[in-house]
Amino acid sequence: MRAPRRRALALAALLMVALAGATPRNPAVVAEVDGAALTRPVLAVFLASARVHDQRVTAHRVLADLVDIHLMGAWYREKHAVDHGPARVGYDRATRADRDTAALIRVAYRGALAAALNAHGWDSPLDAVAGPWHLDTDKLAPILTADSGLRLALNERQRAAARRWVVARYRFPGGEERRLTLARLYDAQNIALKTRFHNLDGAAMADAAGAWVRRAFVLDWFERRSPLEPAERDWIRQLVLDRLDQRALLRALGLSDDPHDDNSRLREVAETIPDKDVRRYYQLHREHFRRVEKVRAARLYLPDQALADRVHQRLQGGEPLAEVARRHADRPGVSYQAPAWLQRGDPEAWLTGFAFTVEEGAVSPPARVPGEARWVIVAVDRRREGFQAADSEAVRYQASRVLARERLRERLRTGLARRQAAARVRFYLEASP
Repeated sequence: MRAPRRRALALAALLMVALAGATPRNPAVVAEVDGAALTRPVLAVFLASARVHDQRVTAHRVLADLVDIHLMGAWYREKHAVDHGPARVGYDRATRADRDTAALIRVAYRGALAAALNAHGWDSPLDAVAGPWHLDTDKLAPILTADSGLRLALNERQRAAARRWVVARYRFPGGEERRLTLARLYDAQNIALKTRFHNLDGAAMADAAGAWVRRAFVLDWFERRSPLEPAERDWIRQLVLDRLDQRALLRALGLSDDPHDDNSRLREVAETIPDKDVRRYYQLHREHFRRVEKVRAARLYLPDQALADRVHQRLQGGEPLAEVARRHADRPGVSYQAPAWLQRGDPEAWLTGFAFTVEEGAVSPPARVPGEARWVIVAVDRRREGFQAADSEAVRYQASRVLARERLRERLRTGLARRQAAARVRFYLEASP
C-alpha cells in the first residue's frame, strides 16, 4: 500500500475514533465543522433533494457528503479559484446559486410553498406581477442588437439602457414592490438564452421573466417566511456554493467526468505514468484490451435506400441473406458477395470497420457506401477476437489515463482526510434522522 494511502486511512481511522460516543449539546445538531453546527433542518433540505434521485439514500450518507462538499468547496476557493475566471457560456455563479437554492427549497418545502400561495388567494407566483410584461421588441431592438463583430454582450450604452428598462413590477405577500430590470433578467441567462434575447425573441424573454419571478418567490419565502433559523439559511446558501466549488475542484484536479471538458490535468499526469506501470496494468487487465481481429461476413449491395429498407425488414423476419439476394438478383444494382473473411488492413477499411460492429449471427442495418449511390447490408456468421499489442499507443493511452485518474483520486482522498482532521469534523450520528 502506498504511503499517502496509508496516511489517509490512518487519518480517517483517528477521526472515527474521535467521534465515537460524541453527543451534541443541542439535539437538533447533526454535525459540527470547525465549531459551526449543522442542524437537522439543513440536513432535511438536502435529504429531500437526494431522495428525488434515490429513495434509499440514508441521512447518514447525505450528511457525510455535505461535510465533504463543504470541505472541498473551501479547498477549491483556497487553492484554485484564482486560476479560473467566470463562466462565459453557462449561468454566472450568482445565478447558478439562486437556481440551485430555489430547486432545493421547492422540493423540501413544496407543501409550505403551496400553502403560502393559497393563503394569499394566488394560483401562481406570477400573480405578484402588476400588469403584462414590458417587452416591446421594437423598442428593445436598440438595446439588444449585438455590436457587429463582437461576441454577444451588451455594450456600456446598452447596459445603461437595460438597467433603466423595467420588465415587470411585482410584490410578494408582506413585502415591498420590486422591479425586474432588463439588465437583471439578461444577466441571469446562459449564452443560449442571451442569444434569443439578441434575436428579439419575445416569447423567450417572457418565459425567462416568468421563470425569474417564480424563482424569486421561492427565494423570498426562503429568506423571510421559512421555518429555518438565520444560521440554517446561511448554511444552505453556503452548501449550495460549496457544491458549485466542489465540482470546480474536481475539474481542477483532473477528475471531472464531463466528456466535453478538456482535461489537461489528467493528460499531464497520464504523460508521467512510466511504461512499466502501463505494462503491469495491461498484464492485470488484459481482458480490457480485447478487439475484433476479423469477421466472416456476406454482403448484399442494393441500388437505393427504399429497397435496402424493405430487404432489411425481411431479414429481421428471419429470412437468410443469400435467399433474399437470389430473389432480387435480376434487379439492376443488386450484388451479393458470399461469406468471406474481412480483417484489419483490408483495402476497404470502412467496410471492415462497419462489419466489426455487427455481432456474430446478426445482420447490419443498411449503410450507404461512402462516395457511392448504393447501400450495403452485412451478415456476420463468425468473429475472431484478439488483444491489442501491449506496446501499442492505444494501450498506453487507455492504461495511462486509468492509472492517472487513480493517482488523482488518491490525492483527493488524502487531501480530504487532512481537511476533515484539521476542521475538527464531528458527526453526531444518534442525533440525525
